[in-house]
Amino acid sequence: MADQSPVQSVERTFSVIELLCKNGESGITELSAASGLNKTTVFRLLSTLVSLGYAAKNPLTEKYRLTLKFLKLSAGTLSKLDIRRYARRHLEGLSAATGETVHLVERNGGEIIYIDKFESPKNSVRMVSRVGLSLPMVYTAVGKAIMAQLEPKETEKIWHSTKIVQKTDKTITDYSMFLKELETVRKNGYATDCEENENGVCCVAAAVRDVYGEYRYAFSVSAPATRMNGETIKKVGNIVINTAERISNGETEP
Repeated sequence: MADQSPVQSVERTFSVIELLCKNGESGITELSAASGLNKTTVFRLLSTLVSLGYAAKNPLTEKYRLTLKFLKLSAGTLSKLDIRRYARRHLEGLSAATGETVHLVERNGGEIIYIDKFESPKNSVRMVSRVGLSLPMVYTAVGKAIMAQLEPKETEKIWHSTKIVQKTDKTITDYSMFLKELETVRKNGYATDCEENENGVCCVAAAVRDVYGEYRYAFSVSAPATRMNGETIKKVGNIVINTAERISNGETEP
């Protein structure tokens, strides 16, 4: 029989790798049954993986397992997945599409830290936000977007560990009202902060999943409150939801 094409060989190799990853230590018969490949093919693929150091054979059971060499590969990949790098084009595009300032933040305990900012040339108000600034999560749209994804106990812990102050006359200072706000965030898919943290500033935000599936990041579109009426917020919210999904899926192009 003629040799398999390179593409088919790669597909078969990865089918075996994925089975070992899912099921753990497995024998040739098990892998053959699960993959639909004949035993000779499975043996050849395993032998190649062993020779390259990606699999090892247990001499007692004669079964195979993946090695830590795969962990080194994944660790090297993850270390290069700086969210600022692959989110930048999306957020620059978001700023251009809305004509407003866009912020990217990272969660740090009960606070968020601004890690990137795309300034709008037409902003008519000075915002306190700057890269490196930390703020309590509970006051901001980006913070609420992340908190809406957390377990209730964690949400409660963050709230009660934060010194709640009336930053503006629209700041939410009642915990039951804050929980209702998080319900609205989950229902809409985006969070808002209209003059709750800063007078004259309205923000629309969404949380972003990291490579582990956790919501550690969020971004917002921030504008003068005079430009953010109900319809505009809804329109920006839909754009924000779409952008968040693209970033969460690791798409590098807007």
